[in-house]
Amino acid sequence: MACLSQEISMVRGVGSVKARDFARLGLQTLEQALYDFPFRYDDLSNVLQIAEVQAGMKVTVQGRISAIENRKSSQSRRMMVTEAIVEDGSGSMKATWFHQGFLTKVLKPGVIVSLAGKVDDRYGLALVNPAYEVIGKSSTAKHTGRIVPIYRLTGALTQKSRRLVAEKAIVCVPEVAEWMPEYIKTDLRLQPLGAALREMHFPESAETKDKAIYRLKFDEFLLHQLLHAKSRRDLQKQKAPKIKFDEKEVKAAISELPFTLTGAQKKAVWAIIKDMDRTEPMNRLLEGDVGSGKTAVAALVAVNAAASGWQTSMLAPTEILAEQHAKTLERLLGNRLRIALYTRTKRRIHGKEVTKEQLLEALRNGDVDLVVGTHALLTEQVLFMRLGLIVVDEQHRFGVKQRQALKDKQGDKDGIPHLLSMTATPIPRSLALVVYGDLDRSLLDEYPAGRQPIATHIVDVGREGEAYAKMRQDMDNGRQVFVVCPLIEESDALGVQSVNEVFSSFSEGPFAGYRLAMLHGKLKTKEKDGVMRAFAAGEFDMLIATTVVEVGIDVQNATVMYVEGAERFGLAQLHQLRGRVGRGEHGSQCYLHASAMLSPMAKERLMALVNSQDGFELAEADLRLRGPGDVFGTRQSGFEEFKLGTYADIDVISKAKDFAKELLDQDMDLKQYPKLRERMMAYAQEVHFE
Repeated sequence: MACLSQEISMVRGVGSVKARDFARLGLQTLEQALYDFPFRYDDLSNVLQIAEVQAGMKVTVQGRISAIENRKSSQSRRMMVTEAIVEDGSGSMKATWFHQGFLTKVLKPGVIVSLAGKVDDRYGLALVNPAYEVIGKSSTAKHTGRIVPIYRLTGALTQKSRRLVAEKAIVCVPEVAEWMPEYIKTDLRLQPLGAALREMHFPESAETKDKAIYRLKFDEFLLHQLLHAKSRRDLQKQKAPKIKFDEKEVKAAISELPFTLTGAQKKAVWAIIKDMDRTEPMNRLLEGDVGSGKTAVAALVAVNAAASGWQTSMLAPTEILAEQHAKTLERLLGNRLRIALYTRTKRRIHGKEVTKEQLLEALRNGDVDLVVGTHALLTEQVLFMRLGLIVVDEQHRFGVKQRQALKDKQGDKDGIPHLLSMTATPIPRSLALVVYGDLDRSLLDEYPAGRQPIATHIVDVGREGEAYAKMRQDMDNGRQVFVVCPLIEESDALGVQSVNEVFSSFSEGPFAGYRLAMLHGKLKTKEKDGVMRAFAAGEFDMLIATTVVEVGIDVQNATVMYVEGAERFGLAQLHQLRGRVGRGEHGSQCYLHASAMLSPMAKERLMALVNSQDGFELAEADLRLRGPGDVFGTRQSGFEEFKLGTYADIDVISKAKDFAKELLDQDMDLKQYPKLRERMMAYAQEVHFE
């Protein structure tokens, strides 16, 4: 693997500064660069003679520089303008660049260049800020005159430096082993892997690019489906404790709840209890919108397990969520369950602080019925007396190995625990049947009585005043406000405001004098937790954040959710964000602020949210309206993330699922296809599966 394993820092023209920036993107070797695909392409393949060029066209022209000079702008003495004349035999035209005075040292008269950009005719035909490259008499254009890849950037990296490394990486393609079984390639007319990788970086045409994308999407989905199907089959070979239904105990617990269970909750509890009364390990997904009562369902099945002497472990993705669950469970059924909290920094039993040693001993001795914690529970020192059930919140990539990591004193005598996964991310039914058709599902599609709908409004550009007035009114009355933005850094070309910009403009403008806090993914975990705790404790009036609040703390005092650049989000994600408010007794509002004039499609999507409070209905609408976009649009959802594929690619997923089943039916260990088996094992490591 000499070529693929070459360090990017060794590539001529990269240098130490750019190598560090590549490393910040997670790219240190040519192999990593090869699999870091462009996120979009610019079609600069329209190469025309200068005589054919017209205003408004996006074109590439190639010719000789006849003159070039720098001058100060007539509008601003501080702005440097570089103007060049390029000729190609059919005519001549002007090219203009701003703030790029160095170009006079690169594009000297007589040099043959390729220029690509949009033609402007305000002052005669001209290319404004075109992409440029010197091509000489025989060299081929890389950055113009073709479909050009656009990559992620950071620091000093430019598209040219990214393409330079990509060009070196595709030289290594012969080292990449083709692992797809030949009969699948033939059946689906898939491009060879090597050709697909080359096309992804430097496509010959739109058609070959699309074929490459299809091949690599199918690769991801086939590996994903193989892992899921194999995990399920491995699971079916395992044994789990048979936990009987204690009708008297469960009915008594239900009677003590401070609310009446919905029909959906009753069905879910019964389905889970029946699953756990078998020796086959339960593998059930409990889906329900925020506020639909998933935690109460988990608490009741934990009561049933405890009645037979079995313990329950509930894993949450963050310390704050773990604390929130523990408090809720104490409030609901603290008199029936001995509840503990175990995270990296917090150890409590029945709400009282204890030492780590005391809590570990209580788990080992069976003095705790239900422990809520983070992945700290997966460490070797945690031992249970009799662990019968694991509940995982917002993360259902949890297989045999994780279950076995949660050990009890009996070793393997009891088998592996039952598993209940919970998610507030609604999965469209059509998608669930294809992606997770082999997973048992319970839906909480009813809201508890008394939960108020959240009034949802679209706020057009320039019409923000009414929303701001409502936000001020609520804060004056002691309520709190969430503001969510899609970016952290300065606005991108789409003009969406970042957290920093919004914080600055809000604190100096319409919300001067209010207590504002800022939260985004670049903060350290401890800082994030500190801000969220302070907001939950009422120390701030407004929290301006990225989507890190989407699966987050329960702030019953928050009554307004204001989303900047709302058209950039998926409906399911907007619905999740909206669910952060309306959790208390006060009426709540959600404002969807557009960052620009809405297209008819964007308007239809946002109106779906205005007209519906049903997460499952909205997830179906998102799938229908968004097409190949990211349906879930969230890293917090617990679903696998793909490099190219999305959950909207149902047809491709369906084909992959059929082939995965066929392959495993033929040969569970894939001995006939050693290269496929090897690739599947590598993929499992890449996505941290099991």
